[in-house]
This record gives sequence, C-alpha cells and structure tokens, in this order.
Amino acid sequence: MLLSVDRTITLPDVDRIRTRDPNNHLHCRKTQLLAYIGGRTGWSDLLMYGALGSTSDIYRHCYLRRGDRWAFDTPYVNDADLLLLGFEVLSAGTVDLARFESELPGILALGQPVLFYAPRHHFPYWVEFMRRAGTVPEEYGLPHSFMVCGTSGSEIVFVDNVADDHEYFPVSVGWDVLREGYAREPARWFTDCATVREVSGPDLDGFEAAYRRFLAGFRDGFTLYDVIADNLLTERGSGAALYRSPGVNSLELLAGSRALFSRFLGHTTHGERVRAAYAGIAQAAKVLSDRVAAFQAGLPAPPADRIRAGLARLRLSEQRAARVLVAEASGLDRILPAATGS
Repeated sequence: MLLSVDRTITLPDVDRIRTRDPNNHLHCRKTQLLAYIGGRTGWSDLLMYGALGSTSDIYRHCYLRRGDRWAFDTPYVNDADLLLLGFEVLSAGTVDLARFESELPGILALGQPVLFYAPRHHFPYWVEFMRRAGTVPEEYGLPHSFMVCGTSGSEIVFVDNVADDHEYFPVSVGWDVLREGYAREPARWFTDCATVREVSGPDLDGFEAAYRRFLAGFRDGFTLYDVIADNLLTERGSGAALYRSPGVNSLELLAGSRALFSRFLGHTTHGERVRAAYAGIAQAAKVLSDRVAAFQAGLPAPPADRIRAGLARLRLSEQRAARVLVAEASGLDRILPAATGS
C-alpha cells in the first residue's frame, strides 16, 4: 500500500503511548513496544510473568561483560509473548531510504507504528538529550530504535522518551534530517525495520501455562545483591561514567523487573501476602538503586555499611518471597482469570 509522504497521517491515540517502564531499564525497542501496546490493551502487564528472570544472567551481563542495562536481553517482552497477548511483530529487516519513504505512509494508515534503528547522533534532539544526560562522546553514535507515529509534509513524527522522567512524547523531525543522515551512513540506517499489529485478544490459557513453566524452572540464590555490596567502594573509585557502573546497572535492572512483576501479580489470583511482598521488594529495590547511584556519584547518600545492610535485607526478602510465591502457585487451580477482557 503506497501513499504520498505529503499526506498528513497520525496514529490514533498517540497520547496513550506512555511509559510502562518507569525505571527505564528495558532495551529501547522493548520499552517502545511495551509503551505502544500498553496504550492498546489493559492486559499488557501479562507480559511480565517472567520478569523475575535470573539474577545470575544480570551478573554475567553487568559484571562480566560490563554491559549497560539497556543492552540486557530481558526474558520478558519478547515476540512469542507478544503474540500470546494478541500482537504480531512484523519485521522487514534492513531497507533503503526509498523503500522506507514509499511504504511508511501505507503502514501508518493502517494504524500501525513503524520502528527502525539508526545512529542517534544524527538527530538533534538526541544529541541535546545525551549532553544533558552526560553520555560519553564516544557513545553518541550508537544505534537507537526510533518509533514513527506520524508524518506530515516535510516532517516525520516520532514518539520517544528523552524527557528527564523517561516519559514518551511526540517529537517532530524534518525529513531532511533522515535524508542527510542516511547519506552519511547508509549501512547503519533503517536496520531491523518493523511494525506491530493487533491480531487477536489475549490468550489467557497460554499465559497461564507460560507462567507455570516459568515457576517450575525458577531457581535463584539472589547472590547478586552480595556482589553489588562487595563492589560498592571499588566502583565508586573507578572514575567510570555513572551509567556504566555494574552495580548501578544491576540495581536498575532489579528494580525495574520487580516493579513490572509486581504489576503482573495484580492480574492474578495470588494472595495479598505475595502481592504485598513483591510490592515491598520493588519499592526497596528502587530506593537502593537511587542510593547506590547517589553513592557512586559522590552525592549525599547513606554510608556504604548502611547500603550493604539494605542489600542484605533485600536478598533475604527475595528469598522468602520466592519460596512463598512458588508454594502458593502450586496450590492454585487457576492463576489467571479464565475470561478475556480489555
């Protein structure tokens, strides 16, 4: 379906594209898909049934590979689970500028966003954000997933989360920015192009089975909290940019995943004891995440011993909550409601 780029097209309900990841711990493509889909269905929290994940995987990513939290491949918000929710991700791979321009309006006219990767330093609004956020210059040119939600004449409309609170809002960019950027680095533009479409309602039986499989294989000693505690002083004296700190990245991933898992529990028949436990864990992880970030940055923060004590308490809370969670689930005939809704 080909339409002229001169035609004004805006996705319906753009204002409902809001962050579902307030801790901003997900990969940019995943947080975009989650924000878009969360504006389309009230069942988006079902995607978080596996958000507890594996703290060993976080350890390997943040400490052994020194990876940023945004590069961590979380086991939640994946294509298989999106399809269970009723949304299909359609990928076109890498396309050239001509194909992107010609096919974009037709996809938008279907009410679907278009996502692609491109170097973020080609976009003035991203350069301004990176300066404000203290991004090291050598990382300005890293790729970012851009989500297109409209086009009008000489402009293209993205919805992005470069606000200080990581909330999404529309950003208009001239087509000349895209054309000039593509001319400079064509091999790095319009990679992993995709769109997402709603094809059905949520498969609650499918999510029920997936969650039970997750719990059946869930084993975690939560020793990552001890690793973070043991490395507090070393990381503070490393001189690395704050967002590169393994402890900061690990706690952001922990706080973000626990917050999302707590939201998932709100759709289940789990009892108040379990729900309260994970709500408390999510809150405690966020508090400790903020405290560790302030400590590493040399800002006013509790002393290291107090932070270590908090991490030890949180590890114990995780261990206790996990035991109760698994035991309770094994005794429930049904964890998710049997009827669909919106």
